[in-house]
This record gives sequence, structure tokens and C-alpha cells, in this order.
Amino acid sequence: MRLLELLFTFVVGVILISSMIGIVLDRPVLISYAYSDSMSPTIEKGDLFFINPFSKGDVGDIIVFRMKDEWTVHRVYAKDEEGYITKGDNNVATDQQEGKNPKISKESVIGTVVTLGRTPIKIPRAGNYIQDLSKKGSNLYIAVALLVIGAILMTTGGERKRRKKRRRYIKVKFKTVYAITASLVLVTLLISMMLSWGTLAFSYSSTLAGGQQKGWYMPGSTFEENLTIKNRAIYPFLYFVKARGSRIEITSENSFKIPGRSEKAITIRVNVPEETRVYGEKIEIYAYLPILPERVIAELYSKSPYLPFVAYIVEASIFLILLYFAIGAGSEDIIRYRVHRSGIFDKLKESVGL
Repeated sequence: MRLLELLFTFVVGVILISSMIGIVLDRPVLISYAYSDSMSPTIEKGDLFFINPFSKGDVGDIIVFRMKDEWTVHRVYAKDEEGYITKGDNNVATDQQEGKNPKISKESVIGTVVTLGRTPIKIPRAGNYIQDLSKKGSNLYIAVALLVIGAILMTTGGERKRRKKRRRYIKVKFKTVYAITASLVLVTLLISMMLSWGTLAFSYSSTLAGGQQKGWYMPGSTFEENLTIKNRAIYPFLYFVKARGSRIEITSENSFKIPGRSEKAITIRVNVPEETRVYGEKIEIYAYLPILPERVIAELYSKSPYLPFVAYIVEASIFLILLYFAIGAGSEDIIRYRVHRSGIFDKLKESVGL
């Protein structure tokens, strides 16, 4: 029973933390729901489904991606070197038919829908309640509500008096709950940063008809392009940008801080190759929470983009350990979940005096 209780607490914590991250970053994380009937009957409008963020999907898979500034869940209909062609199961045409939308790049995919066999694992209509909450209040209120629900789930039952010995309690020590919570805090810290990583992509043509249309350039020439980086989170990030490939060069600053809900434009210079064809270029973006001195983050980043995470883990671990000793070291306080063996029969026995 203790193992089941810990597992339940962990699952609830993961769902709550992922919901918080999704609200803050304005993107689905681990769970989401369908906004329309485009995937009916596979996923009905309002159905809540689960996301595997480590998969980019393949033909036949249901993926979650951003299209026209909206998060979309559709199936991969086909794919080529340029990206995915997608289609809702309830739609007649693909999303890309007649050039209506560009093909979906792998970088735009944030995960695939978790399925059992070919059937999505979902909670029917559960998303409708979330949508109703979002209409009645801001995301901040939803976040607070989630925290309150989590607190109730983790503490309920401990305040009631014990009436009969046959009512059992599953006990969870304070240090166990604290360890789980601390782990989730560290995971949240890392995920919130990694989800802000990505790439900025653009294409152009090297052609002898350079200048006749937008995006056409003469072979061997150079041109400049402005790209915009958006911080969709509510808090600031320290960004580092890096050119991928030898044909492009970042002429503006390659590290800067962007406040929450803001954006910044960067300028790059492109050396057009002599070979005439269409080229695609990418700029890599790395984002970090500025909870360490920027000079320290920059130095660690110069060695490896993942090295700042080590410093974050060390810093957060030290803080959480000190906090534990400050508020709970040696405490025997516990959280108790009361379990009724047979609530109905207990009430009947009490009513007849047994």
C-alpha cells in the first residue's frame, strides 16, 4: 500500500507540475485536449490526451504541433525531406493541400499522442472543464487552483479524528513528501528551460534570376535577414543564438536577455552558394533562467549548452537541502490518508450499535 500511495502522489505531482509548466510557457506539456472535431472519432472535441515529448512521430502517428499560432493535434499523412504533411482524421483534405499551410518541420513538433496499440489513451470530455475554467479566469487563477488541488490531495485526511481502530491510515513521512516535491521542482526547472530551446529556420534560392522575386538571390552574393525570437513565458530568459553551418553569420549580438512576453530581432548575414538551388538555414536557440550570474552562465555555455544545467542542479539542491533543515529536519510529522475498509457497512454497524 505504501508503494501505491507514493506512486499516486508522484503521478499527481507530475500532472500538476506539467500543467503549471504548460500554463507558464503557453504550450502543452505531457497533457492537452482537443479544441475541435478535426480528429473525430479518434479524439473528440474536449477529450484530454497524453503527450510523449520525446517522440517526433512518423507516418501514421498523431502529433502535436503549432500551426498558424495555434496548437494542433493531427495525424502524419506523409513526409519528405521538407517535413510532415498532416491531416485530421475527420478532414477531407490535408493541412498543406494547395499550399494552404507549409509542411510541418520536426522542430515544430512537441510530441506524439500516447496510444495503446493504435488507440489514443484519453479522458473523454475532461478538457471541456479546463476550457470553461480558462474562459472564466486568467491562467494565473488556473495555476493557483491547480496548486490548491495538489495541496488538498497531498494533505487531506490528516486532520480528522480516529473513531475506530479498524479505520487504517497510510502514512507518508514529511521527508518522503519533501524529497518528491524537491525532485519535481528540479525537473520543472530543467524542463522549463529546455522547452524554450529551438531553432529559427528560413529558406532562400540561389538562382540566376536573383532579385526577381522575394527570397531569390544571385549565386555568390550576400544578403541580410532579420529573424525574431519570442519569449512566450511570463518570466525573463537569457538567450544564446548560434549559426548552424558556414554559410550564415550572426551580425547582431548573440547573447541577450528577453523579458517575459517579449521578443527581440536578430540580424544574420548569408553567403549565397554558387550552386543554384533552394537552401534551408537554421539558427539554434538556447535559453536559460537568469538565476545565476550571466557571466557564469555564458562561461559554462561556451563549454557545453548542457553544462549550465549542472550548475542549476547544484544550486537548487543546496537551497532545497538548507530549506529542509530549516523547516523539517528531524521532524516526525506525517501526512496520513485514511482508508475505509467498508464505509457503508461501518455506517450500518454504527447505526445499530455494533
